[in-house]
Amino acid sequence: MKKLIVLSAIAALTSGAALADSINLGAAVQSVCGVSNTETVKYFPALALGNSATVNFNLQCNDVDGATISLTTSEGHLQNSDNEDMGVGYTAALSAGPFAFTLTADDGANDQSASQSQAGTAALAAGGLAGTILVTVTQTPTWSGTYADTLTLGITAN
Repeated sequence: MKKLIVLSAIAALTSGAALADSINLGAAVQSVCGVSNTETVKYFPALALGNSATVNFNLQCNDVDGATISLTTSEGHLQNSDNEDMGVGYTAALSAGPFAFTLTADDGANDQSASQSQAGTAALAAGGLAGTILVTVTQTPTWSGTYADTLTLGITAN
């Protein structure tokens, strides 16, 4: 009987049967989506129809589905400090790699936005996507005083 058990064990070990197990591997890469190197203050030396100013920035978003870029005007125009309804209109034309769109802020309606979605690219994921916003005055100012608006540049993963 002992010989039979020993022979059965030897036969099982030499029969070519493979013993295997699965190993599941995994990892994660943190999502990074943001704007950097932004000029946070841009002042028009003279506020006149057709005058423009350029704002530079960099984008990064490592989501394979890409990103949505948005521009939002807080005041809906360059608001006069003495009377918020007496503003001056402008456009903000964004250009960064595949992104290209324009926000029009000329009616004083608060929190207006323009946005665009694009697929992910290696340049966008690496953070090397440089862009500009060309802000152009579209109306002639009538009233004296200072004018201001807050333009928000946002990026979110798709």
